[in-house]
Amino acid sequence: MPDRSPAFTPRPLRTARLDLLPLHPDHAAELAPVLADPALHTYIGGEPLDAPALRERYARWAAGSPDPRVVWANWAVRLREAGALVGTVQVTA
Repeated sequence: MPDRSPAFTPRPLRTARLDLLPLHPDHAAELAPVLADPALHTYIGGEPLDAPALRERYARWAAGSPDPRVVWANWAVRLREAGALVGTVQVTA
């Protein structure tokens, strides 16, 4: 079986207003309502997922790409002032 460990591991990042946290399945419960607006999916595709389905998705993403030549990096975005998750950021390389 090929090694699936990514060449890049997402680390927490901080800006003046935001914290980017490596995406974890535990973020699903808080992010499901944030990502539930069907209008959002007009732009990103798919349809809103409930928290259990989102948790499964985030667990797959956290495990990394099945292709060892591809790196998946995913973060949850927290608006520091509100102390709330407001979305996600994804990079594929």
